[in-house]
Amino acid sequence: MRRAVVVPMLGWALTWSLAAGACVSHPVGPARSFSKYEGKAVTTAESALSAVETVRLAADTAAKDHAFGPYLSELVSEIEGSASGVQGTFESIQPPDDQADQLRDELDQILSDVVDHISAVRVAVRRGHLLDLDQVAQDLQDDSKHLSDFAEEHQK
Repeated sequence: MRRAVVVPMLGWALTWSLAAGACVSHPVGPARSFSKYEGKAVTTAESALSAVETVRLAADTAAKDHAFGPYLSELVSEIEGSASGVQGTFESIQPPDDQADQLRDELDQILSDVVDHISAVRVAVRRGHLLDLDQVAQDLQDDSKHLSDFAEEHQK
């Protein structure tokens, strides 16, 4: 009986989290200066952070046996696609100078880790390992810190 109440609450929380991430402007268009490129990098990191935190919330909820596998499978798959899309969008922006190349390399490594770790959660969900999902998602805690630190360091 308790599970029936928690799943809709999780749905609302995750919907809100995804909506908040959608409110972040996306880095489309050229970056003609390092400052503009850095701003696009921060926006990308913030979007990825939203995805990471949503998956962490879902994993914690699943580990407490408060979520359904089919719902989590769809949710994590969507978030994985979103995180991969954020990475692809950022990679499509040409860095304007050598300093921006270094910034791109730094953020790209973080984003690659994020996508890999979200993918690991998706695989675990589809294999039915819901009660262990918090352990599978453990790497996302570090990803969250790396993204937060990156955004804070480069925020203007």
